[in-house]
Amino acid sequence: MNSKTALKKLRELVDEDTFVSILSQLAGTTVYFPANTEFTDLEERNLLIRDDFYSGDYEVADLARKYDLSISRVYKIIQAR
Repeated sequence: MNSKTALKKLRELVDEDTFVSILSQLAGTTVYFPANTEFTDLEERNLLIRDDFYSGDYEVADLARKYDLSISRVYKIIQAR
């Protein structure tokens, strides 16, 4: 979705005062909204990934699918003990 479409959708989702407030506070910045919102605490998610990996029950590719991440990202999480 491009920025123009995203702003239009945001305007539909929130009231006008909130929309104006968001624009004034975040003007000029890029905001990324992850598609997978199951994990909001990345430290917790990363700990779960490491626990799963070191349990021996999962391969890296399995973890990538389970947590909706790339294989390279899972490797980086595992290595960042």
